[in-house]
Amino acid sequence: MTQDSRSRASDAIASLRLAGAIVLVSVCMIAIGMLALDVKDRLKALERANSDNTQWVLMQSEVEVLRLQGAILSALASPPPADMPAALDETRRWFNVLYSRVSMLEQSSIYAPLLGKADYQDDHHVLRAFLDDNVALIDSSDDKLLAALHDLSLRLPPVRNAARQLTLKALTDFAAVSDAQRESMSDTLVRLAIMTGALFLLLAGAVIVLSRLYKVSETRAGELRNTGARLATIISNSADGIVVTDKSGAILEFNPAAQAIFLRRRDEVVGGSGLDLLFADGANGKQGRALAEAMAKMTDGREPLRMEIDALRGDGTTFPAEISIALSRPAGGNLVVSFVRDISDRRKAQRDLTDALDRALAGEKAKAEFLAVMSHEMRTPLNGLIGSMDLLGQTGLNEEQRELLSVMETSGDILLGHVNSVLDISKAEAGAIQIVEDRFDLDRLIDDTVSNQTGLAASRGTTINVVRASGPLGEVTGDAGRIRQILLNLVGNAVKFTKDGTITVETEILAERDAGTGRNIYEFRVIDSGIGISEANLSRIFEDFVTVDASYGRSQGGTGLGLGIARRLAQAMGGNIGAESEEGEGSLFWLRLPLAAPVGEAPAEASRDTRLRGDQQAPQGKPLNVLVVEDNEINRFLLRRYLEAAGHTVTEAVDGLNGVEVAQGAAFDAILMDISMPRMDGVEATTRIRASGGPSAKARILALTAHALPEEQQRFRSVGMETGLTKPVDRVALLRSLAAGTGTEIAVETGAVAEDDVLNLASLRELVEQIGQEMAATLIQRLVEEGEGMVGRILTLAAPAHDAEVARIAHQLAGTSGTFGTTKLRHVLSGIEQAIKQGDRDALHRNRSALPEIWQASRTALEAQVALMESVA
Repeated sequence: MTQDSRSRASDAIASLRLAGAIVLVSVCMIAIGMLALDVKDRLKALERANSDNTQWVLMQSEVEVLRLQGAILSALASPPPADMPAALDETRRWFNVLYSRVSMLEQSSIYAPLLGKADYQDDHHVLRAFLDDNVALIDSSDDKLLAALHDLSLRLPPVRNAARQLTLKALTDFAAVSDAQRESMSDTLVRLAIMTGALFLLLAGAVIVLSRLYKVSETRAGELRNTGARLATIISNSADGIVVTDKSGAILEFNPAAQAIFLRRRDEVVGGSGLDLLFADGANGKQGRALAEAMAKMTDGREPLRMEIDALRGDGTTFPAEISIALSRPAGGNLVVSFVRDISDRRKAQRDLTDALDRALAGEKAKAEFLAVMSHEMRTPLNGLIGSMDLLGQTGLNEEQRELLSVMETSGDILLGHVNSVLDISKAEAGAIQIVEDRFDLDRLIDDTVSNQTGLAASRGTTINVVRASGPLGEVTGDAGRIRQILLNLVGNAVKFTKDGTITVETEILAERDAGTGRNIYEFRVIDSGIGISEANLSRIFEDFVTVDASYGRSQGGTGLGLGIARRLAQAMGGNIGAESEEGEGSLFWLRLPLAAPVGEAPAEASRDTRLRGDQQAPQGKPLNVLVVEDNEINRFLLRRYLEAAGHTVTEAVDGLNGVEVAQGAAFDAILMDISMPRMDGVEATTRIRASGGPSAKARILALTAHALPEEQQRFRSVGMETGLTKPVDRVALLRSLAAGTGTEIAVETGAVAEDDVLNLASLRELVEQIGQEMAATLIQRLVEEGEGMVGRILTLAAPAHDAEVARIAHQLAGTSGTFGTTKLRHVLSGIEQAIKQGDRDALHRNRSALPEIWQASRTALEAQVALMESVA
């Protein structure tokens, strides 16, 4: 059917509808007139029925009085009736009938109002008094009733007269009421006629309005035809495919764009199932079922349903499509209109964007890893330089040399601080900031922090005060090292930017047992009278590498990382940090942290010395000239300290080849020979020294190893090695071995330490006793830094081709870390080395899997000991 024929049919339907409306109005008018007449007749009949019924009911009361009188006279007849009981029963029956009649009148909604009127009350009372006075007599015995019948008959004439008066009065009243009702009905009919006329006029007006509406509808129909033509043009030229289906999914319309997208002709798909023809996985696939369920729940006016599907072309290929589905309810039923768009290009762009993002993230990760590795690599030699300068400062230097050394130390500290800052940033970006929960005295930490900066502040004419707003803070549980790091940064900045002024460090407990954290909230405020910060720069100072302007940032050196690191550390501990300042008016930096109250009793202050002091007595022997062949610098340092403290002379060699060269040039009483070393291992070095015939060919050679298999011990003996000292080398065991003289058996000193212990405090006490707390803390920090990278390489080099390198690293770290009492870590590292030597891949995997957790536990324990050393220093 064409569009014009559809319009003509629509116009004809509209005309028919208007004619039908006019006929309907006429029929309604006739019906109204007829109904009015019928209503009038019915009302009159109803009035008559009501009046007649009332007259009959009241007249019956008089009749019933007469019947009662007749029954009494019959019972009193002379001679008396033969059946006297029956005559008395008849009397009782009509008395009861009259009693019921009067009671019915009193209770009826129609007659009770009449009896209540003043004109009716006297007669009504006569009837009721008669009945009430004689009801007991009627119900008495026959003899008693018979004896009273004469008196009863004498009372009936007034009762009969009262019943007649009630009837006459009722007839008069109902006649008057009927006249009034007839007049009212006439008025009602007149009003009905008037209303009918008005209705006719209204209907006539409605016809006129409908006529006008018809014309308007014709105009609108034309507009709709034009709109339909435009919509048809839009649909035909739409870039999106438009698919119209019924709610069951049968295709009704398929526009040209849809034909181009799906590579299907309209006549091929109309009538078919859209889910089967257009979905890659069909109507029973996951997407088809989901869409069918969604369509079943759709309602008109709801937001269109949008989803992405895998669509199917006519040639069998699939493509990603975006569809927008809406429900329409035209006169013909429910229609589902779907707009389809091929999003292949969008998907490709998203993949390209994702790939670019992955590459960018990989670049960021590589940069972070590079920064971390380089920071480690730079910090290791820097620690060596700083440590060497510290040792150099203990030797005899002239004034000029000390001045140069001071400059070197200052520069080294600054450079190390920069490297540490970069490393902290790298850790923070990688989410690797570790927070340690230890018990410490918070007031003492504040005082130590202030004392650390007091000298520098005094040199700038500035004083530092501590104000405890809420009193002493006491002991808490938290990360003392991280808190000290933040406060040192804040106080240090205040000192740098305040000259001839004051700095106040305020502490306060803001809330006890905060509801959100269950901890107390502590606030630390560092207030200075320095140069201040401008409002424009105040919001930027906690960003990385920000040094704001020349007045604040560049008047003093710095990388601009300190406050950025402080912000990350504060957030890692669940706190926050901020600042308030006005340029030229000083600054206020605040730090808020949730800290837990300590559980249990505090450790005795005096117990610290006991924990860090060995109680074993090393055997005394004659001084020896000892060669230490060890590739690990920390181990060489410790062995030298142990030996020199016992009076021995020490010469160092950095690997096996260097050891052979040194042994051939001088005579040594004993040689401590590490087994696993680069360039030349200990076994080969021992073989060459013995075979060289040099001055040390007959020297005692003691093996140093982190772990030795039985077959390896036999090999050590075969080349001329003596007692095997297991790393970490115990000072007492070392000196005992040197004093014991020559032996031929390899008796590996393993100690009695449980392999499950994370940290052996006895070994740590021995170490601190020999080298001092400050040096021990420095070496532990160096171990932590180097160990992080070594553990990472052990975990990264997983292929069998790297086993030799993994074994070497594990051996080196086991020997170094064990010196500081990391029993469990040394056990796992030795297990890795042993598994590689034995070719046991299961044991290697098991120990490698356990390494990260054990390393982290060991590192945490070591750092806690360093913090404890610093707190009692």
